[in-house]
Amino acid sequence: MFLKRCYGIFVLKSENSNWNADFTKYPRRLPDENATIFATDKSAKYAIRKYFVDLGERVFVWRTFKEDGQPKSLDETYKYWIEVLKDEVKMIKNNKGEEKEAIDKKDFFNKFIDVKLFGITFAVGSQQMSITGPLQISYGVNRYNVNVPYVVDIASPFRNKETDMQTTLGNEIKNLKSYYVYDFVLNPKNLPEGMEISDDEIKKLKDALKKFATNLNTTSKIGTENALLLFVTLKEGSNLVLPTMKNLVNVSEDEILDLSKISELLNKYKDEIEEVEVYYNDNICKVNGIDGSWRKGDILL
Repeated sequence: MFLKRCYGIFVLKSENSNWNADFTKYPRRLPDENATIFATDKSAKYAIRKYFVDLGERVFVWRTFKEDGQPKSLDETYKYWIEVLKDEVKMIKNNKGEEKEAIDKKDFFNKFIDVKLFGITFAVGSQQMSITGPLQISYGVNRYNVNVPYVVDIASPFRNKETDMQTTLGNEIKNLKSYYVYDFVLNPKNLPEGMEISDDEIKKLKDALKKFATNLNTTSKIGTENALLLFVTLKEGSNLVLPTMKNLVNVSEDEILDLSKISELLNKYKDEIEEVEVYYNDNICKVNGIDGSWRKGDILL
């Protein structure tokens, strides 16, 4: 069982891409003087779930479809997994020790890596349950001083209506270049009794945080790649509470990621920290300010 609290950041480089559009199809913007481009935590969580799905991990919060092509409801998804896991799930017992026809929800959801990380609000009929996710992810904010979207016209090979003589025109919107920096916090003790995160699942989480965006090569997302992951593990029992670190990351005009301020922060509390790991892709970015005590690795591996 993994019980240590963790902090960190991950950085996505997005070039000629549209990582997280709003309903106008433009990249999301903060209401500040620079109209800074940002992305919600949901964009990262979706891509992390997709990474786990592609690896064959059990993921509960994921769109699946019925035979007629319609998406399954929450109730239908739950019943599907109950059937799949019928030989694995535990039954709740009454005071006499007799089995009742009721699924142990904590045991059931303990079999899904996405629920154990992100939590879930579950309400089907009279059955209700809320699990706070141990992994909390912030919005990702562009720390590169460029916030320029652009529009590209595209043509369809087909007519829109029978009366139209010409093929239709559309457009797609891209972002010139951004470096999205997200904070995350992991507190395994947020999980209720009966649920836990294993050391192996922490390894899977690190792999996902290293590769989830690069893995998501859709038309709009291609060009967004995982550039850097900083993963800080505190000593077990430590009471240290670290601040968010995205604003401590500087990205220069020549696209060098400077972690010097983060290094200073972590050195100040080094007695509370078990390990600092940093993974990055030096093919797409350069990194300064890495402390000599940090364990370094290739984000692509």
